[in-house]
Amino acid sequence: MSLTRRLLRLITIAVLTPVIFLLGCQSQMIYQPRGYEAAQLEMLRKADGVNLTYTTSQGSQTAFYIPPWDKANREPTAIWVCFGGNGSLALDWLYYTDNWDSGNAYLLVDYPGYGKCAGSPNPARIQENIRAAAEALTTHLGAKDIADLRPRLRVMGHSLGAAAALLAADELKVNRIILLAPFTSMTDMANKVLFWPLGYLNRHRYDNRPLVKKLASDGAQITLFHGVDDGLIPPEMSKALAAIDPQHVKVHLVERAEHNDVIYLASGEIRAEMAK
Repeated sequence: MSLTRRLLRLITIAVLTPVIFLLGCQSQMIYQPRGYEAAQLEMLRKADGVNLTYTTSQGSQTAFYIPPWDKANREPTAIWVCFGGNGSLALDWLYYTDNWDSGNAYLLVDYPGYGKCAGSPNPARIQENIRAAAEALTTHLGAKDIADLRPRLRVMGHSLGAAAALLAADELKVNRIILLAPFTSMTDMANKVLFWPLGYLNRHRYDNRPLVKKLASDGAQITLFHGVDDGLIPPEMSKALAAIDPQHVKVHLVERAEHNDVIYLASGEIRAEMAK
């Protein structure tokens, strides 16, 4: 083999190796599924939470309905459909819900492969889970269909969950949305974490910009909270989303907040926003 051919072969291997690695390991890099521990299930019990079990193409799935914690009035003023980050579980929201309005109820949705859910996640499967979880909630509350619940439905999501929340808002026709540390797109994130142009090999095509534009143009009010010191998803991404439609999309930058503590540090502001 000539020197030129050997060099070309080495260059080809050098180029293709990271490509093959990224194509094969994308899911493991994006998603960090895990199951529940006894302490989290005990929190669910104390919150009088209900397991909502349903089936999708990924098998048996479980979301959770949390009624208002004001036991004197279990009719919710609002039902918040909540989605966590890629390393979170649905029941992690229970660390915060007691600090928010006692009249709120919550539909906490896990992704396929997370918590009590079978399967593996991708954008289409998460959207399928959203649709099925909403149908299960409708049945549990004795509503005729999701349209009966729509006036009280709201969505909220953190990080990857912000993308899921936008999918839910579009699917369920919800016009009140809170996003915590959202990214612009998964491709932008991949280019940031890796290097251009490897991000374009991303097969999990979450893109929050067109959904923000569509929902805002339909009149949805979208509020963003982002930590000033977020080293994972830069606050500039929230600013870029807010710039799409400044009339309907507002961003609050949270001082001293990083990626994972923005919910805790902005809890009071989030509560005030939820009450609007």
